[in-house]
Amino acid sequence: MKRYYITGTGTGIGKTVFSALFAKELMSQGLRVRYVKPVATGYPEDDDAAWVAGQAGLGAGEALTLYTAAEPASPCFVFDPFPFAQCVARIEAAAEGCDALLVESAGGLAVPLGQRRYNYHFALELGLETILVVPNRLGCLSDAIVYGHFAKRHKLALTAIAVNDHFAASPREGDRNAAVIAGEYPSQTIYRYDTALSMLA
Repeated sequence: MKRYYITGTGTGIGKTVFSALFAKELMSQGLRVRYVKPVATGYPEDDDAAWVAGQAGLGAGEALTLYTAAEPASPCFVFDPFPFAQCVARIEAAAEGCDALLVESAGGLAVPLGQRRYNYHFALELGLETILVVPNRLGCLSDAIVYGHFAKRHKLALTAIAVNDHFAASPREGDRNAAVIAGEYPSQTIYRYDTALSMLA
């Protein structure tokens, strides 16, 4: 079974859009896909699981949110303490019976959950391949490189970078940024997307 952790350099950068596009791509290959959002804040106004299900065409029970809070804030502020072990167990249970598991973080890679746990601990604990979403805009080169070093330091299996062209100021600037990111990550798959998903050749 394929197991992916979809995270990014921050919040509001298109992780959920990528999750839906990636789910559709995997489903087109004949795979049974399940999407899990371990924690969602700003809920129910911000319901990523429902949105991914609608966009990707996932059936009932194939897109799940496990823990929610109404306040749109870091999990460390709204859970006391955050139920990390229980959350991991529920993700493992949700993975049963599918070919591809997509787990999307709430916010960026290093968002604190509390008690010395951070978003990236989900990837470590569950053995997930990490996909880092990067908004294609001014400053993204530094973000992509710094987060890559962070992932390496914490021994994450960073297998892909997803460059969100929605933020590109122009096609030329978007292409330049994507080319540099691809050069920095020669061993990783580079995805580019806005309303459709493609791989950078």
